[in-house]
Amino acid sequence: MRQYLAIILSAVIIASCTKDIDYKGPDGDRMLIVNCIAKAGKVPVFEMSHSAFFLDPYYSGNILSSSVDVSVTINGQTGSAHYSDSLKGYADNRILNQGDIISVKATHPEYGTVTATDTVPYIQDCSTQGYTQKYVPGQTIRQMFGRRNRKYDDSTVDSTWVVQVEIGGRDNEPDFYFLTIEPTMTWFKYNDLKACYDTITDSILYKIPARTRILLGQANAATTVLDDAGIDSRLEYNKRSFIFDDLYLKDMGNVSFDLLMQKPDTLEYIYTYGKDSVKTDSMSYSIANKIKDEVIYEANIKLYTLSGTYYRYHKSAKDFSSSSTVLMSEPVTIIHNVTGGAGILATYALRELNARHTYKFK
Repeated sequence: MRQYLAIILSAVIIASCTKDIDYKGPDGDRMLIVNCIAKAGKVPVFEMSHSAFFLDPYYSGNILSSSVDVSVTINGQTGSAHYSDSLKGYADNRILNQGDIISVKATHPEYGTVTATDTVPYIQDCSTQGYTQKYVPGQTIRQMFGRRNRKYDDSTVDSTWVVQVEIGGRDNEPDFYFLTIEPTMTWFKYNDLKACYDTITDSILYKIPARTRILLGQANAATTVLDDAGIDSRLEYNKRSFIFDDLYLKDMGNVSFDLLMQKPDTLEYIYTYGKDSVKTDSMSYSIANKIKDEVIYEANIKLYTLSGTYYRYHKSAKDFSSSSTVLMSEPVTIIHNVTGGAGILATYALRELNARHTYKFK
């Protein structure tokens, strides 16, 4: 079962729920299982099964496309849901909105009746700040951050672009979030064979300031030393995701990420990577006179506001995934909120931001 967790986590951002699961797997006692992770602004779709929780693969033998009586209640208004081939699940075609209270009741003649309820959270905002000069032009990433980043010795950092995520939340209640950030750099290199410019896009390095780590629950506010020589010097690369509550956000404000503006005109080598991303070869490749004078920096940010159910489910699923790679680890229970069977009814609202900064480097 664990081998499919990574696939499910990449398909949906997972959060959690409130009860322990008694389900023993496909070969255990059959029960009615309902799975639905619903997005505000979309029609909720309920997947019915007799043996497949979200951590298991769905196949035609366990999907219940008939013989299930399904009703969906949104803010006290109950409608009858029917199986849709196009949606691959049960739906009554009503759009789910922020703040809605949604419940499902499903009955099967052999597997009994299940019920679940969740409340759709309210979306929060994202914003960006502009360019700042934080580093000495011409310094390489290795000079600034040490030998552990030798892969990037050939790139200098001219400046920083600060991306700030503005999160409000409710004054008197906890709120829960899942955030992904994917910063990229796009530049244009002249191709002699094609007599035109090729578009090259690559992930770029970025820093998570110590204050942001505290707000995301990754550092202890009472003991963290906020200095550039310590936790601030840690670099991140490629897409990252964070799941957190707003315990510190209510008092300390917004989170921010420092995107390092690398200068592609200083690249000296092109690397060849083999199995498991191991560098196998490199060759000299001076391109300073073959690229255009601008670089497009982008930050693709997704801020999911999660229901409490989704948050707790996500946390337990994440712990489950971690335990599968650790020898002799403690067993982890996936928690859920379905009464009478198993599964998850959870909701979220999504705000996306694609911020762009064009920088002239020549």
